[in-house]
Amino acid sequence: MALVDVLKYLPLVTASVWYLIVVNQVYRDRRHTATEVFFLTSCFFGGTYALSDFYFFNAVSPEVAVNAALLSVSSLTMTVVFFFLFTQVYVSKMRSLYFVALLPGILLLPLVWGGLLEGLTKTESFYLPQYRLAPFAVWLIFVLVYALAGIRNLWKLHGIVKSQSPSLAKRSGGILYSFLIIFFLGLFTNGIIGTLPNPAIPPPFSTLLVIPGLAALLTLSPLRRDRISEVVRRFRARRYDLREAYLMFNDGTLIASRVKTGGAKVDKDVFSATLDVIQNFMRTSFPILRGTSLRTIEHGQYRIVIERGRSCYLTVVLEGEENDLLRRQIRDSLLEFEAQNAAILSRWRGVTSEASGSDEILRRLFEPVKLFGQ
Repeated sequence: MALVDVLKYLPLVTASVWYLIVVNQVYRDRRHTATEVFFLTSCFFGGTYALSDFYFFNAVSPEVAVNAALLSVSSLTMTVVFFFLFTQVYVSKMRSLYFVALLPGILLLPLVWGGLLEGLTKTESFYLPQYRLAPFAVWLIFVLVYALAGIRNLWKLHGIVKSQSPSLAKRSGGILYSFLIIFFLGLFTNGIIGTLPNPAIPPPFSTLLVIPGLAALLTLSPLRRDRISEVVRRFRARRYDLREAYLMFNDGTLIASRVKTGGAKVDKDVFSATLDVIQNFMRTSFPILRGTSLRTIEHGQYRIVIERGRSCYLTVVLEGEENDLLRRQIRDSLLEFEAQNAAILSRWRGVTSEASGSDEILRRLFEPVKLFGQ
């Protein structure tokens, strides 16, 4: 098999890696917070971009090549949008304003499908796209701006991790530099190959993306006990103060509770009953909300954060700034409790003493946060 034939099939490897990350995230229940949804969507479009390139390089007709080329450009457009959103929320917190960042990408899609592609150039082994200069320049500037903004956020993340854990900083640095090098190397090589009259190899950008994909897959591996997300969570825990936590069954029964030492005493039964009434009121008064659950209640500097599992929900009262990594910690604690008590919860009788491990799970939520660098 000739080298060019191998290179034409390599985008399949890239697509497989990014789709594997998607499957891994869904399997591990990493699809609930804004950070997780943005990351999942970015990986999906990254895999679709590589898969489209595979169909383009192996197209049997000009019609297939045109559709594959446009799908490839569209997928890369959405990849950089969600890559930016993921990194932005990861190093800060979710804000409704960030959804505005979706608009330029969405508005570009009609331009991509309506006027970007001018034609195709047939080489000996594959097609190459020919783009109209003005639309392509607009699209390229968009991709550069969003990609560089995302890489800048990765640089911030690396700085946070480096200040707390030198060992994990090697991993965060590897992710950062792999994205940085592959992005510019891919754009440069694609640009050079695109100017050649009869190139011998297909543009390698989608193939090169397998490298940051493997770096991300290695970082997310369940075999890794030390995680970058834990470093960032502890770093950002300085921005909030946990006051109370309540673990409840779906019918409103209070299973366990914990209040910060020295905090004001709250009638836990009244709190749990009131919270259950509020959630029922929202579901019955607004039919459009049926099938969903209340996630956050805000009052001044205080926030009530609610995470719901299969049988229970865990509610945390905090003062300060909520973030996705805290919400993920709450959800992981809840799922751990449900796993430990699956048999009891499946035939729940309202006897809280039958459930085990609840006090320990709530205790860990209130453990003093120590930064890795201390």
